[in-house]
Amino acid sequence: MNDIILDPPTPQVPKPGAGMKQMGIIMGLIAAVALLIGILLASAGKTSDSTVTTPPAPVQTYAPAPVVNKYDAYLNHVYNNSGQANTISKENLITYGDNICHSLDAGKTIGWIVNYLSSSAGGQSDNELFASVVYGAITYLCDEYKGDLNLYLSTSN
Repeated sequence: MNDIILDPPTPQVPKPGAGMKQMGIIMGLIAAVALLIGILLASAGKTSDSTVTTPPAPVQTYAPAPVVNKYDAYLNHVYNNSGQANTISKENLITYGDNICHSLDAGKTIGWIVNYLSSSAGGQSDNELFASVVYGAITYLCDEYKGDLNLYLSTSN
């Protein structure tokens, strides 16, 4: 009978440097494929259309104008238009302005108010003060009478 030998095969040792050549070829192929994929991806992002889209301009926002109290606006007007106003307290100036509005609400006309104040004026500085108070009151405190004021100013000399 023939004896079967069950000895494991002896591994063959490759010659030094034999696997390096194959490894170099594989690495070269991987690099070529990676380069090709990069080129394809880059060209896929480009379109044949030469138009360039630009992003929209940023929207400019502005802070809201500061809120001005109507009495502060009235006082600023009176102080800026009458030197005599600086000798009168704020409370009295506000009372004068409110009285102008109350008189108009009660049915008095701007002409009546002007005549009444003019008859009690002692000079030019009083007239400037009264004009400033009447105009400022109607402009800032009771602006529903602006149309009447404009009509009065356009018809009076």
